[in-house]
Amino acid sequence: MNYAVLIVDDEPGIAEGLKFLIERYLPECRVVGMAYDGKQGYETAMELQPDLVLSDIRMPGMDGIEMIEHLKKSGYCGRFIILSGYAEFEYAKSAIRLGVEEYITKSVDEEELVSVFSRACCSIKEEREKERKAVQMADDLETYSQNMKGYILKDILLNTSLGKIEIREKLEKLTFPLNCGQYGCAVFEIGPENLGNKQDAFFLIMEETAGRCLAFSRNDILIPYSDHQAALLTAHEKNVEYETYLNALGRLRREVSDRLKVCVSVGAGLLHHRAEEMRKAFEEARCALNYKVIKGNGFVISYENIRDLTGKPGLIEENDIKRLETCIDLMDDAGCRQVIEAVFRKIEKEKDLSLTDLQLLSLNLILAGIRKMPFMQFQLNEYLGRNILSLESISKFQTIEQLKNWIINTLKSMNELMLKETMPEKKDVIEEAKEYMNRNFTREISLNDISERFFINPYYFSQLFKKKTGETYQSYLTSLRISRAKKLLEETDLKIYEVCSMVGYSDTNHFNKVFERIAGIKPSEYKKNLRI
Repeated sequence: MNYAVLIVDDEPGIAEGLKFLIERYLPECRVVGMAYDGKQGYETAMELQPDLVLSDIRMPGMDGIEMIEHLKKSGYCGRFIILSGYAEFEYAKSAIRLGVEEYITKSVDEEELVSVFSRACCSIKEEREKERKAVQMADDLETYSQNMKGYILKDILLNTSLGKIEIREKLEKLTFPLNCGQYGCAVFEIGPENLGNKQDAFFLIMEETAGRCLAFSRNDILIPYSDHQAALLTAHEKNVEYETYLNALGRLRREVSDRLKVCVSVGAGLLHHRAEEMRKAFEEARCALNYKVIKGNGFVISYENIRDLTGKPGLIEENDIKRLETCIDLMDDAGCRQVIEAVFRKIEKEKDLSLTDLQLLSLNLILAGIRKMPFMQFQLNEYLGRNILSLESISKFQTIEQLKNWIINTLKSMNELMLKETMPEKKDVIEEAKEYMNRNFTREISLNDISERFFINPYYFSQLFKKKTGETYQSYLTSLRISRAKKLLEETDLKIYEVCSMVGYSDTNHFNKVFERIAGIKPSEYKKNLRI
């Protein structure tokens, strides 16, 4: 660490001598300027902002005390070391009132100079370290705060058990604006085939450009919820036309796509007038995005267009769709079949049905399933294929009966996927976390690392781990490390610091204390006892 020094003395010879001594005996100090009276010293210090000012007290015109007073008033934050003779004690008392910490008596002794400067540099170093830690702590708190905000917002969007009152209460705690005129949600996606190493850039560019493209939004929040998807929540203080909103999303989509050189698709929900309807807008956006399998990638697809797809008037009634959605909710395959067969009995009576009409009718039935299971978007893409229900795919069916059976089987497959999603896994998250720690305890593992890896709120994970295992995740991790350390001490000739590093600790002193707390003796004593 280097320290910049300014020397102020009205005798050039003495100033040069001080410069020589400082640069010879204090390599960490660098003399960046020389001044020969208080006025020049003030101007030079304000310009160069050195860490230390070494100044004589008595100088013609503006003396050292006056110079220090002016610098303090002007906001200079460096340290001062004064040159003081024994006859200048009254001046020295003034310097104390100004906060000067160090003195060098005339004539200058080399050892005294080195000692005084070393103390001053050490003090500056400690202050810088405190500032660095304070900044780091603030950054950590900000990161933690943002992570917690992200977890809560994800919970609002994805937890279908939350009621409107609970959603509003959670948003209020996040200081999300609750009194705006409109709220919207759009889901942006880059295709898995375009991922590469562009996920981070995708989210960064979205954050950079969203505010500019949606200038009418009072508050926009980006929530990444997979490697290739992000939800953009917007709160509009004043109402905007839905078309204006869609055009703004289109500008944002094009900019992200152009900068990343990849295809970007967007699903846009409707605009709602209450903050607690944000999840509804999110579901609408995801449903709209599902329609890209029909329209293709690289568009903004609005829920308004999807909602209004009905095909030839009268063939699919609103009650048909409601009955179908109810059956899908209940995972009732037989009920779904009955609804589809009833609809197709109407279709078979039509004599002038075009391929386009048939496409829209079939699409509306499939979308009823997709609307109920938006989380399965990519599973559906893999199952149904990129060109589901295009005119070409409709043409491949030889009879209406074949198309009907295909739709029935497709909805049945959706139900099976839904059932699989809702079934509990063989291992719960705590067992998976324990396995992860068992494999990785030799490196640093934080609570945030684990919670992000298993997509769980860190506070909830900590409580759940204690409830299921009877100990904290940290004590479990510590036990793993100390057990491994004992084994290494018993079976190898490794040094203590080598064992420390191999079990995930970077500080040997900390490792010694933890080992002693768990094992009752220090690692060195433990190793020594093995030889007895």
